[in-house]
Amino acid sequence: MAGTVARMAAYLKARIDRGTLEAGNKLPPTASLMKQFDLSDNAVYRGIALLKAEGYVYSQQGKGVFVSDRRKLIAGPQRIRGITQAGETIHHKLSERVEAPEWVAEHLGKGECVNRVRTVQRGDFILQASQSWVHVDVAAVVPEVDEPEACDPTWQAVYEERSGNAVDVASKTVDARITTEADREALGLDDDFAVLVMRSVYVTGDKVIGVGEGVYAPGHPLSIS
Repeated sequence: MAGTVARMAAYLKARIDRGTLEAGNKLPPTASLMKQFDLSDNAVYRGIALLKAEGYVYSQQGKGVFVSDRRKLIAGPQRIRGITQAGETIHHKLSERVEAPEWVAEHLGKGECVNRVRTVQRGDFILQASQSWVHVDVAAVVPEVDEPEACDPTWQAVYEERSGNAVDVASKTVDARITTEADREALGLDDDFAVLVMRSVYVTGDKVIGVGEGVYAPGHPLSIS
């Protein structure tokens, strides 16, 4: 019985989600996928195109198709449903009420907010140092944000479920900078490096309810296309 493009794409996505195909791994050659799924070469190309469109893989001319670092995906709407990949863990450092920093106040408004600090690790290696600044109105619905513990799966998802208000990512920016003292401490670095910094703004309706910043460890790839 002939295979389908959807079946091939689902199989490869499942392997990537489980971590058996890791970021940077090369996909099997077209001929192997044709044989495994009983597909034509054009059908395999369509399946690969689907994976590219969803950010699972990317091409390198003359070299093949490789698994993407899916942090491009979890920086957007999927971040609301969870920010880790297979084999990674979140370590919460603190949650405290603070005055919104200047750049946060530009989005969230001046005054008190909840600052949540965490790292994302694979084993002992810190992949990402993240912070969220959450509007105090969210704490009335999700009091867990005031505790230095994980919300399951994220505070955005819990707020959405309890309030009935959809949470969207209004904007995402990616920039680079030389590590600050705070970056070096959070990432466990002894020297200055260039790091990528991603900022996201979360809204419900026309109201900003949170902003986030992720600083990515040097040498850890991040797809920003």
